[in-house]
Order: sequence, then C-alpha cells, then structure tokens
Amino acid sequence: GEIVLKYLDEAGFSLSLPLSYTWSLKNQPMRVPKHWGNAGRINVIGTLACCKDKQHLEYRLREGRCKAEQVEHYLETLAQQAHQQGSQVVIVLDNAGFHKAKRIKKHFDRWQDMGLTLWFQPPYSPQFNLIETVWKKLKGFLLPRRCYNNREDLKVSLLAALDILQAMLI
Repeated sequence: GEIVLKYLDEAGFSLSLPLSYTWSLKNQPMRVPKHWGNAGRINVIGTLACCKDKQHLEYRLREGRCKAEQVEHYLETLAQQAHQQGSQVVIVLDNAGFHKAKRIKKHFDRWQDMGLTLWFQPPYSPQFNLIETVWKKLKGFLLPRRCYNNREDLKVSLLAALDILQAMLI
C-alpha cells in the first residue's frame, strides 16, 4: 500500500525577534526590552505530511518548553490516526534527546504495529527535514517582524500565519 511520509520537528516563537544589530543616535544606546523564558515563548510541534503530490502541515501548540512527554502525546495521536485510517506512516525526525527518550522508545514496537514507524535522520542534517522550510517561511515571511506585547498577541499572529498555510490542529 501507500506510505505517508511525515517530517516532524519543533519550532519556538518568541515575543521579540533576536536582535543582531540596531542603529541609534551617537551616545544614546538603544535599549530593547526582552522577554525571556516561558513568559515569552510559544513552541509548535508539527509534521509536514507528504502524500503523492500534496503536502499539508499538522501542528500542536505548546506554551512552555517542549519535552519528551509532549512529543510522546503527539506521536501517540499520529499512531492512532494511522491505525484508524489503515495507513502506513513514516515519521522522519532529528536526533534531539527528547525524540530518543526512554518514554518514546518504549512505544516503538506498538506504534509500528499501529502503522507508525519512526526514522531518525543522520546527525546534524536538518537539510533533510522538509518541515524546516515551513518554519523558515513562518518566521521569516508570515509573522510580522515586530515585538509582541504579550504571549496572547504572539499566539494570535502565529495562529493566523498557520491558517494561511492551511495547517491542521491535531
């Protein structure tokens, strides 16, 4: 049968863009407020699904750090979908520690029986993960290049950008 290929990765979105340089008047240094930690960050776990000549983005938002537990729940959802649809799904993912955690590994055989197989990329090869281009488009083109006042404003903009991509919340 047909195999569905899905590229999984996580991306973080902050209240302010990283500041590499700026201009200011002489002897008047520019002060840019920064929002650190979970108070100013939204993470997205996503999969770019490739089937025949179509691609679509699936995602789940996470306010706070992305850990093995969130990846486990996301992969469990994908395994249940594969099982219900009777499809074979291969998930391509990088070698992040939380992708290879014990709580993930313990499900490998069961997920494979459900139709979900995990395939790990070679180390240090993000160019092989097609979802990286989606994150680049989101961060570089679809989100306004500005600072957000709070996490809710960031979330509204992020959801609008995901909507432009016709992404599906799972």
